[in-house]
Amino acid sequence: MTNRLLQDLNEAQYAAVTTAAGPLLVIAGAGSGKTRVLTRRLAYLLQQRLAHPHEILAVTFTNKAAGEMKSRVEALMGGPVPEMNVSTFHSFCARLLRIEAQHLGFNSHFTIFDDIDSLTLVKNCIKELGFLENQFPSRAQQKKISDAKNKLISSEKFAEGASGYFESRTAAIYRLYQNRLRAFNCMDFDDLLVNTVLLLRENETVGNKYRSRFKYLLVDEYQDTNHVQYLLLKHLLGEHHNICVVGDEDQSIYGWRGADISNILNFEKDFPGARIIKLERNYRSTRVILRTASAVIKNNALRKEKTLWTDIEGGEPVQLLLVDSAEEEAARVIETIGYHHNGQDLKETVILYRTNAQSRPFEEQLRRHDIPYQIVGGISFYERKEIKDLTAYLRMIANPRDDISFERTINYPRRGIGAKTISDVTELARQNRVTYYEIARKSGNLPALAGKDKRFESYVALIEKYRALKDTTPVDILIQDLVEDLDLIAVLLEEDKVTGPTRVENIEAFIEGAAEYARAEAEPYLDKYLAEISLFTSVDQYKDIENKLTMMTIHTAKGLEFDNVYIVGLEEGLFPLQRAITEPAELEEERRLFYVAATRARKRLFLSSATTRFRFGEVESIPSRFIREIDTDLLEIRDLRTMRVYTPEQTVFSGKKHEQLSGVHYEYEEDELMREGRIVQHPTFGRGKIIKAEGFGESLRLEIMFSGIGVKKIMAKFAKLKVIG
Repeated sequence: MTNRLLQDLNEAQYAAVTTAAGPLLVIAGAGSGKTRVLTRRLAYLLQQRLAHPHEILAVTFTNKAAGEMKSRVEALMGGPVPEMNVSTFHSFCARLLRIEAQHLGFNSHFTIFDDIDSLTLVKNCIKELGFLENQFPSRAQQKKISDAKNKLISSEKFAEGASGYFESRTAAIYRLYQNRLRAFNCMDFDDLLVNTVLLLRENETVGNKYRSRFKYLLVDEYQDTNHVQYLLLKHLLGEHHNICVVGDEDQSIYGWRGADISNILNFEKDFPGARIIKLERNYRSTRVILRTASAVIKNNALRKEKTLWTDIEGGEPVQLLLVDSAEEEAARVIETIGYHHNGQDLKETVILYRTNAQSRPFEEQLRRHDIPYQIVGGISFYERKEIKDLTAYLRMIANPRDDISFERTINYPRRGIGAKTISDVTELARQNRVTYYEIARKSGNLPALAGKDKRFESYVALIEKYRALKDTTPVDILIQDLVEDLDLIAVLLEEDKVTGPTRVENIEAFIEGAAEYARAEAEPYLDKYLAEISLFTSVDQYKDIENKLTMMTIHTAKGLEFDNVYIVGLEEGLFPLQRAITEPAELEEERRLFYVAATRARKRLFLSSATTRFRFGEVESIPSRFIREIDTDLLEIRDLRTMRVYTPEQTVFSGKKHEQLSGVHYEYEEDELMREGRIVQHPTFGRGKIIKAEGFGESLRLEIMFSGIGVKKIMAKFAKLKVIG
């Protein structure tokens, strides 16, 4: 078997698979066989009997990637491998905490709050504390709490360091939020990681138990780990120091959600004696596509030097489509797709954009031309109302302390329990320091709910019925019976005659998903199933079986590949985003996003840029600097405004100016004079002080405080400003 595991590996891959002892960093360029190395390495450790399956922990970021890795290893080993630990970070932590929850004051049936549940609880806390939503927006408060957790700052520590009115109020929200989670026997996504780290670090018995169990750690996409995930790995690592991380700093694109690129850049410092192996041979893309991606990413400073290469000769030039507007961009891109691919293999074509809002004109064109498509990364299947409602029932059955799920389910379907009654339940629960469900159960004995107790009886009976069945009835059967008891199909069809059938189909798909789970599990019961689905992401829903064109954000496309890739909206202020233009770290992440997008392409890469695009009242656009950074001999420019095509041989490049024969200029001035604090003279508004400057060159936007007039927002290129101080 060893020969079969190793025979088709290149030299670098072979070294990465067989280097078993000590810390190892594998720098895996795009398309260089990263998954192959990870799966072969795991199989190699098992085949060489260096560890039993339960002594190896492999972690990645999506359930889809974890499932693929596990199935590949089992195929290499010739059959199922019991007790193999291949999962996402969150899934691993959830499993560990189910076993060790009592050490933290939780029981093993705790509920995992997703982003929507967490936001609902934050809103409730803001309301309970009497704060105003417009002063303390719930989404912003949720992010502040999440950021604190990812820095291992508890609510108590946050309160100690809070200064000023707003921070002290955030501290109060954070404290109440955590207290409510604990009272509900619930954890949010951040808690799964944070609580595991705290447990491993502060409980010596538990920490030693897991450090002695895992002889090898394998980590996928290491460039995307945050500080808490880094600490999790450190506290799991035993004296052997057998940790292998695989990643590519050029594909680190999640800084906005806490990913710390320094984890991969500083690996050798954090793990002394580490060996570094670079996978530089690309098996995915043509040489032209690789050169295009490399020409852009080489402008980043925060990266390890590597040179991707491929045996795939040549390739078609990268096509740059120049159009007038966002609507024209959509029309021409769809027209190009029809011309180049003739409607065949649509599943091998993807449109990538920087923001979800860009999908609208493309959807209109696709519907107009009756082209089948799917959008990945919009509203998650598990976030749709009918699925959230049904899931809330399942969570109440698993954990009656979950007040958020109680609020969602108590009057759905309608039982005549209005907002006033629910408010009474809430107040009674707070006074008696019990859960909402406990109040519902005792409603017949509570004067404040006199005459209303009958309305709660059927709900309590339903929950209790399924609580008695949850540990013995397969989850798909339990869900199907619950749907029938709720008469949910009839309710959905009655609520909305237009959307009802689609919502019923979603319920049926949910039951089928539960059936698939039940067929694959030895003990297919509710608690484990809820833990499984609570950690799904939109990417896990992506299916490449149907012949549909795919649209998604670049972030969502990470880990996927297509024959034909269209990167649209390449304009300053959109890609890169406006806020990144003056922030070097953010600009480098935008450049990494372009690199990720370009390297999704196997055969053909298309770029598009519009002259005008309506954004926040502004319409003018200039092409993205990323286009300027591409070597001109790689581009075929199609100016669809003049219907002229320019081949690489007809394109000239010199110094800071990248000019096509069409007359399109890519000119970038530093405009150092137009910076914050400068005093300027305007021909109409007079003397003023620049208080904010964003962008540069033709996209430079200024906010100027003019004497006697106030603040004006203007485009520098139209303002005829004179710097006087």
